[in-house]
Amino acid sequence: MKKLLKAFCMSFSMFCAIPTPFSHVWEDSVRSLMLVVFPFVGTVIGTIWAVIAFLLCKINFPLMLGAAILAVTPYLLTGGIHLDGYMDCCDAIFSRRPLEKKREILKDSHVGSFAVVGLAILMMLSFASFASKDFSYQFWPLITICTVSRACSAIGVSTLRPMGHSEYAGNFQKGISKGNILALCAILIISFAVSAYLFGLRGVIISFATIFGYVIATAYAFKNLDGFSGDVTGFGHTIAELCGIIALNVF
Repeated sequence: MKKLLKAFCMSFSMFCAIPTPFSHVWEDSVRSLMLVVFPFVGTVIGTIWAVIAFLLCKINFPLMLGAAILAVTPYLLTGGIHLDGYMDCCDAIFSRRPLEKKREILKDSHVGSFAVVGLAILMMLSFASFASKDFSYQFWPLITICTVSRACSAIGVSTLRPMGHSEYAGNFQKGISKGNILALCAILIISFAVSAYLFGLRGVIISFATIFGYVIATAYAFKNLDGFSGDVTGFGHTIAELCGIIALNVF
């Protein structure tokens, strides 16, 4: 339990921009466990996101401005770490260049036109989704979206073949056990079941849309870049949450 708690502190400080007193905690021996607890980081972020939506509802906040706040909230809470990977992948994949050039673009720190276009599309769809209804309906499934998307991301990191230059290559993936992968699968199934129990058919559709978005986006990026990396999981993770948000506001 102590190792899991330490892994959660490490995962939270790395993938969340909220200041915490345990941001200095780090121990290489529990690094692989960061993936197991990663979905619970999503639970915390999703809870904050849902509470913000709830408060906007309670104070009758203007719809359009509230939609803008909700659209950018997850990226502010995470410090844009997943958004960075999404933009890098947009630049690389949509360049339509040969594989080696795509990988070169992926590692380039400069922002290209495809990243800007991809970001604009992402923000437009997120904003339009939240602006499509008022805040009087239930936003608590945002917790499920964040938990499920991160469970999918952690499973992807644990099972997919990394690129040679990826931070997930070498000793990192060797430290991931079958037990870790089974635990993540169990967390994903439980999250799906809880969503179905609490929100009924709507919860099933939202969770399915989130998983579907991650699988399709990650498979597309993996095929185009011939491997997995932190940028690829950011790409899949961001599109997964977008699909969940759209399903949340459509159904």
